[in-house]
Amino acid sequence: MQADLTARRCQTRLYLDPMHITLSIADYGHHPAAWRVSGLATSPQGMAQYAEVVACAQAGALDCVLFTRPAGANGARNDLAPDTTPLIGSLIPGTSGIGLGTTVRVAYTEPFHTARALAVLDGLSAGRTALRIDLRHSAGGDPAFAHARPLSADEHYARAAEYVEILTKLWDSWEDDVIIADKASGIFADSTRIHPIHHQGAWFSVRGPLTAVRPIQGHPVLVFDDASPAGLQLAARFADLFIATEDSPQAAQQLRAELSMLAQRAGRAADSVRVLATVSFVLADSDGAAAARARHLDELAPAGAALPGYRFVGTAEGLAATLDAWHAHGVCDGFDLAPAVLPDDVERFVNDVVPKLRRRTPAVAATLRERLALARPSNRFSEIRS
Repeated sequence: MQADLTARRCQTRLYLDPMHITLSIADYGHHPAAWRVSGLATSPQGMAQYAEVVACAQAGALDCVLFTRPAGANGARNDLAPDTTPLIGSLIPGTSGIGLGTTVRVAYTEPFHTARALAVLDGLSAGRTALRIDLRHSAGGDPAFAHARPLSADEHYARAAEYVEILTKLWDSWEDDVIIADKASGIFADSTRIHPIHHQGAWFSVRGPLTAVRPIQGHPVLVFDDASPAGLQLAARFADLFIATEDSPQAAQQLRAELSMLAQRAGRAADSVRVLATVSFVLADSDGAAAARARHLDELAPAGAALPGYRFVGTAEGLAATLDAWHAHGVCDGFDLAPAVLPDDVERFVNDVVPKLRRRTPAVAATLRERLALARPSNRFSEIRS
């Protein structure tokens, strides 16, 4: 019911490409003091609170909502943040069209489990899932995962590369149209199109095949955000989307050019990776009111706390003009929104910013890949057969 009310409150015209827009949700908003002023329920049991934010994003025709765990600036309460994979599963029935993305920390998970979960969710959502690869590295390890020995940075990224490679192999282990379900003959599936992957690497041994059919999208949309040299190398090989957290248009454009060059070196097309610039924002009806609101939030936050990416404080008109200008000058393919406070800044963005964006045009798409103008990956085993 609350989600329906929010959808009606956030009614707006539907826009889509060429400017891609995703929404990153972390806790009560991206400002470290968001929880102190947010209208969302502060109880860790209040998971239904996210449904109204997603409903608003869907009403604004945003491409995808990416759920991520807070980075730690808000203190111990971040340990209560929900696991984002079952969270997006719970949101599938109440959404349509909009993508739903989970974040998985690859340092402390297993690729088979991740591949299976995303394959199932992609089927349930009719091809609307994304996987944000969390490449955070801790030289001393993580006390929550005491069984895992600490890895050097080189080891960490080598393991991560093998992890993502296994994901793509497992998603390909079932070819398309493998299910026959011929009741008369008693044949359910064409076993010649189901393949063990026989992966034996430095970090993982996975026989396969996956115990789930191939995702509708071929592979869920893979999202990276690690701008370190090693992180960019991985993104150049595997990423569909890259979330750039640079704090200026010049830096974002430079990163986009570098990633394009690295993608070509990795044997991919220069435009294989969509680069979205992170924009965090505090909105109000006037510049003065927005500045006062930002000051109040900053006063409530721990010393030294900051918002990610490019910080905008001002009106909806000013933000729309900024986004249009960045996109027009080729700074990025679109934007990843990091609203200061939920649901306030998302509602303002959908109601007041989206209608003012000039560079979004109507389009029709079924899967998240289609919304983002991304090709559906071919199946490596089908290519071998042909």
